[in-house]
Amino acid sequence: MLLSLALALLAPVQGEAVPDPLAPAKAGRIRCIDPDRSARTCGTIVRYTLRGDGAFDALVTGVVNRDPVIVLEYSTFGQVRDGMVCSRVRPADFNSGKLTSNGTALSPALEANTRLKLMEALQPLAGHERCYRDAGAGELTVNVTIDGLLRPDMSQTAIWVLPEDGYAPGR
Repeated sequence: MLLSLALALLAPVQGEAVPDPLAPAKAGRIRCIDPDRSARTCGTIVRYTLRGDGAFDALVTGVVNRDPVIVLEYSTFGQVRDGMVCSRVRPADFNSGKLTSNGTALSPALEANTRLKLMEALQPLAGHERCYRDAGAGELTVNVTIDGLLRPDMSQTAIWVLPEDGYAPGR
């Protein structure tokens, strides 16, 4: 579940034109990872702010626990390179994020326990570069790399939606 918060990509084929992977964000769309179209929910929602020269900021909101449902909202940043969306896994980004359940702050004990589990789950990825590249159209297959190595075990599905479409973190 936490790994669904980690985004990643594949290197382009030599000589092939590289499309802009964040063109939908430029058009005002948000990224919905692990979508449930009927429920209008996403395991993770990413709102990109493009800074130019391929750099971006991202506000990530995702489910980190299902029972009870706990959502983490955190900010991060990265760079688009060769058609790949890349960022470094920084535990500080996650640790400074806001944890809520049904829009309400967690009790101190539940927050401490959730953060501890989150940091433990992130430890193997800490400091590593994660990238993603989408494949397909409509519901996309998200191919993930860590430090340039393809990680099929981390592959995801995603769609781009408009904010007014009403998608929210859930599952």
